[in-house]
Amino acid sequence: MKPSFIHPELGKNSHLRYFSSFLLILLFLIVIGGFMYIFSILITDSINPKIVDEELRLKDSLVDLFLSPITNVFWILGIWISAKTIHKRSLISFITPYQKINWKRVFFGFIVFFALLSISQIVDFILFPEDYKWNDFDPSRFIWLLVAAIFLVPIQTTSEELFFRGFLLQWIGKLIKQPILLAMIVGLIFAALHFGNPEMSIGALWVGLDYIFTGFIWTYIAIRTNSAEFTIGAHAANNMFLCIFLTYENSLFENLPSLFVLTDVNGMISTIYSIITSTLLFIIAIHYHNKKAI
Repeated sequence: MKPSFIHPELGKNSHLRYFSSFLLILLFLIVIGGFMYIFSILITDSINPKIVDEELRLKDSLVDLFLSPITNVFWILGIWISAKTIHKRSLISFITPYQKINWKRVFFGFIVFFALLSISQIVDFILFPEDYKWNDFDPSRFIWLLVAAIFLVPIQTTSEELFFRGFLLQWIGKLIKQPILLAMIVGLIFAALHFGNPEMSIGALWVGLDYIFTGFIWTYIAIRTNSAEFTIGAHAANNMFLCIFLTYENSLFENLPSLFVLTDVNGMISTIYSIITSTLLFIIAIHYHNKKAI
């Protein structure tokens, strides 16, 4: 019988231990991670006060892209310490029920979703070419953007996957046994914590639906494939693609030296693209998983 990712057999996994871990993770994420992020901004302000405003907010999105993963490092550290000390199992157990990560599945999820995003963006460009323009290209800033996108963005996305498609999925999975309902609950929590993103100003109803559907389908992929490996890859592909290729007003990646600037973003059309690409990722990931399981 194959080991279960949702219901790990190793370690100690009572509700009390999950709740204790939850508090410890929040301590590392919000208190320690938040303090270190503010401290990094203060250091930045002492070096170059022109890029920090009076409310200690960074004016340069590229600098923020380098500093914001500090909180995610401590988020991962909190999950790791919780796994080792409270649950008495490895951090990897929040990714896969096996002793080693299957990196082929991670890279498969990355490549497939990056390709799907590329195709959907090309289709959008063909339909609405007037919405695209070249960004003011600065080679040095773009190289720094590539460095951040390749080496730091995956830290941010992996921390979210470890927490939502790992820790939280396993905890709530102790109570909810029905896979679709479990994916809906975890996906909704994932979406709700993104409702504060500036993209919501594009159209709260459609962008909110985008977050909800993405959270649901990615969680369902983790349930059906018995690991968070595919979604770790896909999540990294999503954020890296946006950083490198697209920037637009009222987004998390606003004012980045990305290759293109979107002058007009239609929330409904963007959500339709997202639903299609995530659904295709689900179909392809399930097919790959079932094929390898034979």
